[in-house]
Amino acid sequence: MFTDTKMFIKGYTFDDVLLVPKHSRVKSRSDVNLDILLPRGIKLSMPLVSANMKTVTGIQMAYTIANLGGLSILHRFDHHDVLISNFLEATNQHHADTGAIGASIGIQDDDLWLAKNLYNNCCRIFCVDVAHGDHDRVLEFIVKLKKEFNDIVLIAGNVATLNGAESLWYAGADIIKVGIGSGSLCTTRIETGNGYPQLSALYNIYDGSFAPREEDGVGRYPIFISDGGIRTAGDCVKALVFSDLVMVGNLLAGTDEAPGDIITVSGKMFKQYAGSSTHTQRHIEGVVGLVPYKGSVKNVIVHLLEGIRSGCSYQGVSNLDDLKLNPQFVIISNSGLTESHPHDISL
Repeated sequence: MFTDTKMFIKGYTFDDVLLVPKHSRVKSRSDVNLDILLPRGIKLSMPLVSANMKTVTGIQMAYTIANLGGLSILHRFDHHDVLISNFLEATNQHHADTGAIGASIGIQDDDLWLAKNLYNNCCRIFCVDVAHGDHDRVLEFIVKLKKEFNDIVLIAGNVATLNGAESLWYAGADIIKVGIGSGSLCTTRIETGNGYPQLSALYNIYDGSFAPREEDGVGRYPIFISDGGIRTAGDCVKALVFSDLVMVGNLLAGTDEAPGDIITVSGKMFKQYAGSSTHTQRHIEGVVGLVPYKGSVKNVIVHLLEGIRSGCSYQGVSNLDDLKLNPQFVIISNSGLTESHPHDISL
């Protein structure tokens, strides 16, 4: 019993490994280029995506992240008329040459109506946002959406397996969100017994063979977003070895730009942070909690980007493409994890 190696496989997440440093000729972390080119000529100057969660990406977060050079995806947990209004207001405040703002939709019949109205109001980045993206209904909706609007950039997820990612890609998704149960508020693994450790999920999918799609005379391959489990800039670096973008939620929750009011408890300031599925009573795969107030989101982003650039420098690379060339990881013990953090001091 329990000897079938195909039935039981090992999986690793960010705390389980460290990248092995390489010889470097990078003079300064400021020399590291973090630019990302998305389909349809959309250019980003950083590989960060604000999570499409109600307590993370509202209007103010969307245009701030876009103006900083990242990708922001508005959440879908409001009346459709409100979602359309939110998109118009966010894009009206978006003045940067780089960065982009997208909108989330579900897969119900009225979501096609929402997509049409968003499209008619100049939305060109859509995120089909479903907890289990490897599903017939999701694939059918993607096919329908791309047939209706062939000039959009379509993000879809979430998946945690190569088969799931391939299904989304061949259905028409341009960007694939990877991650099942790794978010700090997600209880999917506890409540359903399903999931996959995030770093191994990224590796298995990124290492797959995807046939290119011919678009605009260019053979395109899928773009991958690592969604969930990011707690530090070091986690971002590890994720970017096997992905193109990193979605952050907890790290941005609690900032000035995140929706919601500041709550004071025992003299300390917090903001509410809620898992997406907790906004519908029938879903059980998430919790609601408080996160410390963090101030301006720009300060959080600057800190993350400094860490990502430093991580690239330790790998001897000056861009994110080269970060993916021949990485080597070392698996660490619990003692190694303890050693990785500040220890044996009084704080």
